[in-house]
Amino acid sequence: MTDQVRVILWCIPRTVSTAFEKCMSQLDDVQVINEPFMSTFKLGAERFPSEEGLAKVADTFLEKSNTVTLEYDGCWDEKMATYKFIKENILEAEYPNKNVVFAKDMSYGITWKLHMLPKGYRHAFLIQNPVKVFSSWKKMVTKVEKGLSKNFPLVNNNTVIPKKYGFGESLQLYEHLVKTGIELDPVIIDSDDLLENPELILREFCKRTGIQYDDKLLNWDAGESVTHKWKSANALIKGNKLFGYYEKSLASERFNKPEPPPNRTELSDDVNICIDAALPYYEQLYALRLCPESTQ
Repeated sequence: MTDQVRVILWCIPRTVSTAFEKCMSQLDDVQVINEPFMSTFKLGAERFPSEEGLAKVADTFLEKSNTVTLEYDGCWDEKMATYKFIKENILEAEYPNKNVVFAKDMSYGITWKLHMLPKGYRHAFLIQNPVKVFSSWKKMVTKVEKGLSKNFPLVNNNTVIPKKYGFGESLQLYEHLVKTGIELDPVIIDSDDLLENPELILREFCKRTGIQYDDKLLNWDAGESVTHKWKSANALIKGNKLFGYYEKSLASERFNKPEPPPNRTELSDDVNICIDAALPYYEQLYALRLCPESTQ
């Protein structure tokens, strides 16, 4: 359909991005696509080259996730997940009778293969204070560690954190989109702004990306039933059953007021190393963000 709108929200982990997906799922006739490039970046046939230790973690993740029986088919398994497959068969696929195709993915999953960016999409970004991001990322990693009986601190030779800490990759992708003319003025949303002013931010986000705003975006049902309509890698769905990395967002019913960041003196050294390294990138992105004041 000629008036169909396609949007990718490029994120950093732990930025309420899954809640954003639930929010967008309230639109009429929408197709949501969950972390397509990350499914191959982490687990697929073209997995990002990593240290042997981290590769073993990914293999253990797949081994354990394969013991989970799904209630529904997410769409594809990791063996199919080459970048070409994701680009052509998932993101650029035809979705007839859908007004909106909305994809959420992590920016660091595509920055090493920018030629694989799908055609026909508007692009936006979701960021958050690195103190909040990495303290939450650490909790999530610790949870997965226990389930896998593996240890992988945030920063060491087998790091789970991307080279530019997620924020640098988002800035790199933002600059690429602007420089190439793919997206001359990408929308950047800070999660705290979204949580504090959901209607204002969502109205402007929809306006800037061509989506028809609806007040239905402000509330949704708790639980995962809406995700059964998403396109997603089966391994990511199975992994969530085991480790609950989407658990809090799937239990949500709305965007709740932001909580204050934790005290950095109470955070572990590896978390603080990530925060300090990410802050310069975050500050550049934050300066370009969609300001609540500008929407009034």
